[in-house]
Amino acid sequence: MKSKRKSKLLSIKDLTSEFYNSDKMKKGINEVEISNTWNKITSKQIQSRTKKLFVKENKLYIKVNSAPLRNELSNNRKVILEKFKAEHKYVTEIFFI
Repeated sequence: MKSKRKSKLLSIKDLTSEFYNSDKMKKGINEVEISNTWNKITSKQIQSRTKKLFVKENKLYIKVNSAPLRNELSNNRKVILEKFKAEHKYVTEIFFI
């Protein structure tokens, strides 16, 4: 039976960077960073009405449970997008659902 170990030794730095650069870990870290940015640029009232934030194909989707709030956020889409782009260059569009 052949071992699945790597033949060369790796430093802790290399192992941690390899771990954090894996696709699943990047996705999770990006979601947390997006959530932190949303919490930083919005008020507590908006945060309490936000159900879900997720990124799919460089587009940010924000699910809100209030129709008037969704309309107000849609009207301010450009300003919100600029604030997100300042921290997350890969976000190209924002959709409020």
